[in-house]
Amino acid sequence: MSRVTDFLAWSWQARTLLVLLLALCVLAQAMAMVLSFYSRKRRLRALPELLLLVLLLFCSLLYGQALESFAIGLLAPMPEGHALAWAFLAAMLFSLPRSVYICLRRYREIRTSISALSIKSAMDSLRTGVLFSAPDGFILLFNAQMQRLMTAFAGRVYRNGNDFYDLLASGVLRPGCRKTEFEGRIVCLLPDDTAWQFSQTALRIGKKRYIHLTAADITERWELTARLQRQNGQLRQRNEKLKETIDNLHMLCQEREAQKAKMRAHDILGQRMALLLRTVRESQALDYGLLQALSRGLMDELKAIGEPSPRDVLEGLRQEFGFIGVELRLEGPPPEDRAKGTLFADIVRESATNAVRHGYATRVLVQVEPTRAGFQIRVTDNGSPPPEGIAEGGGLSGMRKKAEAQGGTLRVKTRPRFTLEIFLPEENADA
Repeated sequence: MSRVTDFLAWSWQARTLLVLLLALCVLAQAMAMVLSFYSRKRRLRALPELLLLVLLLFCSLLYGQALESFAIGLLAPMPEGHALAWAFLAAMLFSLPRSVYICLRRYREIRTSISALSIKSAMDSLRTGVLFSAPDGFILLFNAQMQRLMTAFAGRVYRNGNDFYDLLASGVLRPGCRKTEFEGRIVCLLPDDTAWQFSQTALRIGKKRYIHLTAADITERWELTARLQRQNGQLRQRNEKLKETIDNLHMLCQEREAQKAKMRAHDILGQRMALLLRTVRESQALDYGLLQALSRGLMDELKAIGEPSPRDVLEGLRQEFGFIGVELRLEGPPPEDRAKGTLFADIVRESATNAVRHGYATRVLVQVEPTRAGFQIRVTDNGSPPPEGIAEGGGLSGMRKKAEAQGGTLRVKTRPRFTLEIFLPEENADA
């Protein structure tokens, strides 16, 4: 028996390992050849890899002929000798790591270079659905995510991008899916509550026109928007309840003041009537001079009861807002003139009401600074400042008209805190 036959007649474990090594070499070399072909830099590099693959296949046939003793007409019988078998084994051990190295290198080149394969691979890895089509809708390129969305919303993969977009616009989707709009764009919701926003734009590259359709996952934004809308609805309801509470408190305070005025009028009239009855009983005759003395100043005193002083009004406002947990603090003396005092109280009431309703303030500070020319009033609060460019509504416009009717001015500042500055001239108080 020849030395080659003795060498190849190893134990079955050794022969099995050699067969596996040969199979791995052929597989790795085939992969190296394919990746070299897809490398756009030098496609001619696939030629030597192909030749090496053919050589490995030839060696596998040669090994099979020597091991199993089958005859192939193209191959000569195995020659005797020890060196060829060891050279065959060394070639296998060299070929396998080389093929693995070539595969890894070509794979990195493909991933880092721009090619049709790398572009498609990159698009398929996107979470966003992407589709490019001709103006007539014929799809030129779309990624795996867009295919999944087509199947989810329409039940099949479309070959025409315009038909798919028209289906989305019509809202005729699979059961469990629904269509809505957000910021003027189509939004479709899946049964798992994920939201996808579709937008279609026209592209021009050179002299050619294309249609670009994208599907962006806006689930998180959609949930935040829905939550914000619910919170805005709750805030509107609370705002209405707060307005109703403030109005009720104001009405109760007015009723309390009216009740106090009635009791005061009752006391004054009762006092005068008691004096008159006592005089009549004691003198048995009416003295015109006495009647004149008792009635003198009665009407003025009754009128004063119906018109509370500015200090009383401000104290009532402080108690009124204190009932709902809002601290109304006054610094400086209010105008003593009734007209100015009434305007001052109206401004404080409207300012505090707006601060609580719109800024959710818990403290309102009113500072009054008397000057030679009049009164400088500044109203600030600790609530949230309004946005820039605030539009004056009925409250601010009404305060401005009242201030201008008495020769005053009103200025509004929104930063850093919402501030009202009102000036009331002193000469109007003397008029």
